[in-house]
Amino acid sequence: MKHKFFLFFYMLSILGWGEGSAQEIEFSKETFINDVMSLPYRKATIPGYGDKASLVIYLHGGSSKGDDNEAQMQEPGISAIASWLSANNYKAIMLVPQCPTDKAWLGSTQDVLVALLKTYIDRGVADADKVYIFGGSMGGTGTWGMLSNHSDLFAAAMPVAGNPTGLDAEAISQVPIYTVMGTMDRIMKISNVEMFLNEMDNYKAEYKFDIEDGWTHEDVCKNSYTSERLSWVFEHTKRQLTGIMPLSYDDCNLVNIVWYSINGQRLTSEPTQKGFYIRSYRYRSGKAITGKFYLDRPF
Repeated sequence: MKHKFFLFFYMLSILGWGEGSAQEIEFSKETFINDVMSLPYRKATIPGYGDKASLVIYLHGGSSKGDDNEAQMQEPGISAIASWLSANNYKAIMLVPQCPTDKAWLGSTQDVLVALLKTYIDRGVADADKVYIFGGSMGGTGTWGMLSNHSDLFAAAMPVAGNPTGLDAEAISQVPIYTVMGTMDRIMKISNVEMFLNEMDNYKAEYKFDIEDGWTHEDVCKNSYTSERLSWVFEHTKRQLTGIMPLSYDDCNLVNIVWYSINGQRLTSEPTQKGFYIRSYRYRSGKAITGKFYLDRPF
């Protein structure tokens, strides 16, 4: 049996993802079993451009624990992320595991999550440079925790309404982060996140931090996944950040920069409209560095 999200035109319009016909994204029921535990999860394979799919994992909040492989799918963030991927033709495998009732997203459960992700990477069906993690409430705290212990695994992350207190700021600073909190959140404290981000500043971390006035804990978990925020997260890869490339030895021998549309058509000049493009740096040595780039403002 498959769980189905019906994503209609009006939803896309409200969230600013453009016009389109009704879409349907299916999440199949799966189970990952290893020596530690049996973990139920849901999986969606979203078609799009590219050879390998990005790997996206979403960690739910505390009220969705269990073993029915159903309760976690009620969280709005799942459909928001999945519909953004589909609307932007972003090839991806999205995983939504369900935390056992007596556990949280730490310790042995975290170990199983890492093993689950690596099965998709090791089989070659997912791009190791494009692994992204999201989560709200308990899932937000779990996302911070995954970054603390496994920062080398992720290209970018979006923990919302979570608590990073006591975690490894130096390790987490290796991953670009977009985090959101609400002024009316009575469960998670904004000050805890602010203090931790200040600590991350010591390691030149890249992050965005939005504080939404009047938002409750539930509001943050439901409404944080806007098109602009998701675009920022998915513009990153592990090998290099999109935007301004860091200086490297080969930059001295840079010949030119070639731009392509997202479907591979070469452009005659630098793009002037917002959106995803493919950008290729060409060097005298013959080396080329190519990757997806999100342009959020005209040159």
